[in-house]
Amino acid sequence: MNDETKQSRRTLLIWALVLNLIAWGAYFYLTKVMGFDIESIRQARMTG
Repeated sequence: MNDETKQSRRTLLIWALVLNLIAWGAYFYLTKVMGFDIESIRQARMTG
């Protein structure tokens, strides 16, 4: 593998990890800090 391929793979991995951390951080903020309950929202949508 050449250096350019290694660098692009490393960059892609870092982006994936950063986006994953942002998603989990947003989930934690909404559920724990703001008090949103994802499951109750889903059940309310299903019952109509």
